[in-house]
Amino acid sequence: MRIVFVTSWPPRHCGIATYSWDLIKAIRNLGHEVFVVTFADGGKKGADRVYPILNIGKGQKLKSAEWCEKLYEKVSRLKPDVVHIQHEYGLYQHKKDQSAKLLNTFYKWMVDAEFPVAVTYHSVYTVLDRSQSIYMDVALKLTGAGIVHEEYQKIYLPVNIGRLPDNVYVIPHGAKDLKAFKNAKRELGLEGKKVVGLIGWWEPNKGFERVVKIWSKIRKRAGKSAVLVVAGGARPGSTSGQMYKPKLLKNIEKSKDRPSIKVMEGAFTPEEYDKVLSSFDIMVLPYNRASQSGNLAHAFALGVPCIATAMEGLKAEIEESRAGMAVPMEDDMELERAIVELLKNDALRKRYAKNAVKYVTSKIKWSIVAKKHVSLYEKLIKKLGDELSENKKETL
Repeated sequence: MRIVFVTSWPPRHCGIATYSWDLIKAIRNLGHEVFVVTFADGGKKGADRVYPILNIGKGQKLKSAEWCEKLYEKVSRLKPDVVHIQHEYGLYQHKKDQSAKLLNTFYKWMVDAEFPVAVTYHSVYTVLDRSQSIYMDVALKLTGAGIVHEEYQKIYLPVNIGRLPDNVYVIPHGAKDLKAFKNAKRELGLEGKKVVGLIGWWEPNKGFERVVKIWSKIRKRAGKSAVLVVAGGARPGSTSGQMYKPKLLKNIEKSKDRPSIKVMEGAFTPEEYDKVLSSFDIMVLPYNRASQSGNLAHAFALGVPCIATAMEGLKAEIEESRAGMAVPMEDDMELERAIVELLKNDALRKRYAKNAVKYVTSKIKWSIVAKKHVSLYEKLIKKLGDELSENKKETL
């Protein structure tokens, strides 16, 4: 099968780029040929089957309104059996067009192409705003399948778009089948410590400052061996991230227990990321807005128990995996209680860690997720083939 992915791609530091890298590797391992059409900052020079044709400017926004024509032409020349778009609203913006140009391409493919189009939507919330609702409604009508990562995203879509779509599929966010770095704590100067970790892009919706503000109380109750690691940085091109970063760092500097907070700032390579995450005894996701989290999946893969806000996909993952705790939104007392309880209860952490690894290997490792995608591709190809054959009969 020839599959064309349209996505961001390493070396761009982007969750969707990492997601696509892992998924494509797993699909290729199943024997399929995958091509990548991406942005100008993706793909190393001479990379095989990677085409960085979409020019970008400041803030990683697309430079030309004609980018969708270049996309259409390139995909046509690759002669795919199926096209798979990785969608995030910010990825496909030209000025303030709300990513609407991509809908033009969907329409042309629907009318002209003899291959189906699937779209994975990485930002689908319980409540969509007006532009998101209209976009989802139109996009689902113009493509063969819409893929979401969580069941709640599928359940709430009809409420938002005013109809019940029959082409939405749930395929979970995958996770690597990994083993933790044995000497991560020693190499990072954390040996003998109980580490509470915050990792990922520093954005206002992550709520990292909440943990920083209550850290003194947590450490007083949990003991002097407790250390808070704040790892990551502001995403390049993100205005909100650049504004949030100094606020977060200021809160860290103001902490009464500043010496017990370790800041690891940077855009990590996959290996560096895994090493930092392997040093955590607990990962905390105190988010106030999220549809799902790749960080959560990675933590489970490395056997790291998690404490997450009881919202949407995060709560569902915690409950299904039985690998952590979910706490009410904006309830700092419950967040503090959960962190302290898990830090002090070694047996509970070990049980959660075991459950996390079991959940990955039986439900969401990339080889499983890749097979689900290939099965959907085959279904879409057959369906479109039947429709085209029926149309030819009608014209005779």
